[in-house]
Amino acid sequence: MLAAHLVPGYFAAVASQPQWGSEWGRRRRAVLWIAALGSTVAPDLDVVYNVFLRGFFNHNVLWTHSLFVHLSIALCWWLLHRIGRWPYLQTLVGLVAVGGLSHLVLDVVAHSTPLLYPFSLMMFGIPPARIVEGGVWAYMTNPLFLLEPLFLTLAAAHWTLSRKPTPRVRTLTLIVLTSGLVSFTVMFLLLLPMLQIAAAGS
Repeated sequence: MLAAHLVPGYFAAVASQPQWGSEWGRRRRAVLWIAALGSTVAPDLDVVYNVFLRGFFNHNVLWTHSLFVHLSIALCWWLLHRIGRWPYLQTLVGLVAVGGLSHLVLDVVAHSTPLLYPFSLMMFGIPPARIVEGGVWAYMTNPLFLLEPLFLTLAAAHWTLSRKPTPRVRTLTLIVLTSGLVSFTVMFLLLLPMLQIAAAGS
């Protein structure tokens, strides 16, 4: 997954908002949003570093994709929840745990990941072998890639509707988002054979 990693973090933050304390100011709420969204992409920061500073698109740190790391964060949330104190810290740690675990789940769907690192380098995933062997370009030229615009469209639709727009704006927004998603999907599928040939030759 690429940008779609952000979507679970967005929905996690939205779902947790009813429990946000009324005394938590704008800055503390902004930190929660940053934690919710940032934790979904943090496991791939080494890829960003490698792309811009080392000239290749891949991981060189596997700890960030270890299930044990993110389960440890979830355990910290559970302990805080059991203690029943520090609600802000509970929410913060919980959002980070959800963000990290959602990243692993989407990676399992999109291209496989070493969940049991450092005890095993076995890759866990359900994508076709072409994606596992071909990397990011193979993923971007596979129908599985259509999950990206689908997830982003769902988040955009939810965000727009949560602003409580007028019925006319709501209808227009849904039409634009749906038609955009359908148009992209159709164009992508039509161009898919050429995209796959180009990816194979790169």
